[in-house]
Amino acid sequence: MMPWRSDYEEELAVVFEEAERLIAAYPAPLNAKGQAYLQAFNPLAPSSAKNHICYLLPFWTAPVTALSAEHYRALSLGNVFVMLYFFIQDDLMDDAPADLKEQLALGNLFHLSMLDIYRSMFEHSSPFWHYYNEYVRNWSLAVAYEHPMGSLDPARLASKAAPVKLASTGALLLAGKPELESEVSRAVDLVLGTLQFSDDWSDWEEDFELKNANSLIGMIHAESTDQSTPLSKEDVKNALYIGDALTRFAELAAANGHLLDELRVRLPHLSAFQAHLAMQLAAGADKLMHNKRLLLQGGFSYWIETNFNSVERK
Repeated sequence: MMPWRSDYEEELAVVFEEAERLIAAYPAPLNAKGQAYLQAFNPLAPSSAKNHICYLLPFWTAPVTALSAEHYRALSLGNVFVMLYFFIQDDLMDDAPADLKEQLALGNLFHLSMLDIYRSMFEHSSPFWHYYNEYVRNWSLAVAYEHPMGSLDPARLASKAAPVKLASTGALLLAGKPELESEVSRAVDLVLGTLQFSDDWSDWEEDFELKNANSLIGMIHAESTDQSTPLSKEDVKNALYIGDALTRFAELAAANGHLLDELRVRLPHLSAFQAHLAMQLAAGADKLMHNKRLLLQGGFSYWIETNFNSVERK
């Protein structure tokens, strides 16, 4: 599979070094808080959360944009601050932390950095700002009025991350190819939808407890015989561990990949990332099915298998 990340590790080091420099210039003590927040998402830090599409997307457009390295770095840097700003917004919507005022203030500084970067590349009359308004509106409606059960439609799921597309659309505009915006946005939406599937599988228990929208739980609810009755946690577990729901969910992720392959625009690294996410879901489904078969063979077989694998991993 195409190395969708490793091809750009040197570029990411440059981008995040510049992000550190910009945040260091914030007024104290918000500069220190900003640095800590940035490091939590730095892909080069071992324990960080990885949000690859946010900062790799501009590089992935290279087959159709053919820009300079400086342009891709600037777009990636802009998207780093998009990520930081909107993640703070998401965090504050989910919970009101003790340092609420500091978080809001830091978010506004991230927003200013983001605007400074984009203004250096796109003049006031550029259509970039039309897309900026469109993506932020889409995000606003998606996060404010999300259906309690989530959605299985990639475009609707992608709306929650619509500002990510500032990187791909920005690259197209700099390359003089605005006519590709619709097709490239469709491609990015499909991958963002699959990324949300992956997150929803990882987070379904937490989302269930917090009553957050979750596409996996929504699919299971839609398949239930009595949709007027709320699902219990046991219902979800039964669907996953007995009813093979994750297999069907993984098939939806794979279907996004098939739709991506049908598009006229070819972005190999983006497609490789989509395949990576879909394969992870499929592997998770295979593991559940394997464990179910072992349990059906008897508890001792399951114990032998799981304990043997545990010893092997050590």
